[in-house]
Amino acid sequence: MKRWCWKKISITMDNKTRQLFPLFTHQKNLVYLDSAATSLKPLSVIQAISSYYEKYSINSHSEGNNSLSSEVRNTIQQTRQLIAQKINAQAEEIIFLPSTTYSLNILALSLKSYLAKGDKIYLTHLEHSSNCYPWQAVAQAKGVEVVFLPLNKNFTIDFNKLESYVDKKTRIVSFSHLSNSLGVINPVKEITKKIKKINPNCLVIIDACQSVAHLPINVKEWGIDALIFSGHKVYGPTGIGILWLKKEVGQKLPDLLWGGGKKIGPDEKIDENLPLAQKFEVGTLPLAQIFGLKKSFEFLNSLNIKEVNKYEKELKDYAIRELGKLKKITIYNKNLETVDIVLFNLEGFHAHDVADYLGKNNICVRAGNFCCPYLKELIGVEATIRISLFIYNNEEDINELVYCLKKLENQPNLVVDFLN
Repeated sequence: MKRWCWKKISITMDNKTRQLFPLFTHQKNLVYLDSAATSLKPLSVIQAISSYYEKYSINSHSEGNNSLSSEVRNTIQQTRQLIAQKINAQAEEIIFLPSTTYSLNILALSLKSYLAKGDKIYLTHLEHSSNCYPWQAVAQAKGVEVVFLPLNKNFTIDFNKLESYVDKKTRIVSFSHLSNSLGVINPVKEITKKIKKINPNCLVIIDACQSVAHLPINVKEWGIDALIFSGHKVYGPTGIGILWLKKEVGQKLPDLLWGGGKKIGPDEKIDENLPLAQKFEVGTLPLAQIFGLKKSFEFLNSLNIKEVNKYEKELKDYAIRELGKLKKITIYNKNLETVDIVLFNLEGFHAHDVADYLGKNNICVRAGNFCCPYLKELIGVEATIRISLFIYNNEEDINELVYCLKKLENQPNLVVDFLN
């Protein structure tokens, strides 16, 4: 596999990093604290998407070996290689799909034949609905039991209780590396090792949507079977998700999708030697998105992940300290090991009202349960406010947030005024 090397970008508290993201040029006063929903895009990604339409705009299936079609095909392969390099996988195991939600759905449907009545699927109460509902639907159709693994006091999977849950009937365990609500980090390698020791035939599937831009990922070292994440949460475009599937697992899955060169007739047999990606990638690929995704991973790989992690943790700790100075604040994850997420409420105000008020002050946050359907069972409230930090955030963003919240504490009628 070809290896790429880049000059590392230094993450600092000045505006140099922010200048890489054009949105701040057009929205000079924007305080963007919702990167867990979608990250902002650096100029290089935006230019790459435009470049595809301006300079190439040709289908990867186009015949011939002209320079346009060669460039498109090379970009597809280079993007697979970049992603594989980031997560320590093989390029042929990288599959492009429309989104994380689509990826989890198609994977669940593909594994339907792997399940039999009486089998078990394990999830956790911290999962995004995209990592709950597909498995629950398949389980219902196959007479399979869905069980939620116990969490410890830090809201990560309770490693010491796995032996009481996982057994020979456990076929699939699917959980998030980094939670999108409480922001807690599951030790994937240790959990997977114990699961595989109890039942080597159990498949371990990881939702890495939140973690891929913040934490190191090593699918080989972890010993997992599948990993899913979104392009738009890792500086890339919308409309593309990534499914990494261990080759030996993927080759055993049935074909579910047809067209785009994949056909089956009355006298034809399915070609079992097709590349793994062709089990899932039918029709024209999202080519402009792949051009953008290539640049997003070049950008991501240019960052020192340990430096990013350190910077974001320091900023998160600063946010918790400053928010903690407010009189009516409740922070739900202040004592948990997290990277970039702070979850809180302001006493006397509904989370959505606070989010609306902040939005009118040009501060973007998220309110609700963040598509985590069981969050209330964990922290006792239906809706909270979430801020999520990225490399383009700084202490000034936090100061502006705290200033507006403090103003609201002292003048509660501001919510009513803004709603009107």
